[in-house]
Amino acid sequence: MEEYYETLDKVFSEASNIYDKKILSNFVNVNIRSLEMQTLLKYSKSKESILEIGCGTGEEAKRFILKTGNRVTCLEISSGMIDFAISKMTKSGVLDKFTAVKGPSYEIKSIGHTFDLIYSFNGAFNTEPRIREAAEAIYDTLNNEGILIFSIRNRKCLGEIILYSILGREEKVKDRISEETYVEVVGNKIKSKYYSPDEILKIFEKFKLVEKKSLAIILPPYLAEKVPSSIWRRLLTLLETVLSSIPIFSSYGDEVLYVFKKS
Repeated sequence: MEEYYETLDKVFSEASNIYDKKILSNFVNVNIRSLEMQTLLKYSKSKESILEIGCGTGEEAKRFILKTGNRVTCLEISSGMIDFAISKMTKSGVLDKFTAVKGPSYEIKSIGHTFDLIYSFNGAFNTEPRIREAAEAIYDTLNNEGILIFSIRNRKCLGEIILYSILGREEKVKDRISEETYVEVVGNKIKSKYYSPDEILKIFEKFKLVEKKSLAIILPPYLAEKVPSSIWRRLLTLLETVLSSIPIFSSYGDEVLYVFKKS
């Protein structure tokens, strides 16, 4: 298990300098991040204690700090990502509101204090093999009435299912439903697992579900480059934003965004 975490550290550290460029040049990922940030701002309050799990380059933390003025503590497995995030905060003038701690998500208690809101985006939990331990640790680390917000890659993406059914390539969706798969991180591959809503609700059963919405229902990020037209990109972004708020689609995105409450 420790070897796996060392691999995560190495792969994401190597990707740190080009990760933002890769993600932010993808219009589907840009919209996913926008919807995630809207949700985070919706549930956050002034002067709360905030923790991000898997901060990566610190992009979400930076935006959140600039918007709210709140302090953010980050738990991140990759030393290279932490260094990059610290550099980003320094350039943005918000380093005094940012603290980074190295470690996997299940070691959240090692930080030594509790939080009002914990969030984790971009599928960090998909690469956490001890996700059940992480869920228990998060519950213990959240203050009463605290909020947990995270997005995680899902077992069913509606657009992907329709596309590959039409093309007669149903085997292309098998990675989502297998117990173990590999995902690409800027040229490298790491072991990962996708989770259905039923699985997530079971893992986080101590929490009360407040909100659930799908992200990238029509088009998963890896197919974004197949849409060269800026007009079509804008239309798809608008449609994805609308569909994400419709309950019937809430279990069928490339990712699912969950909001839980500790009660």
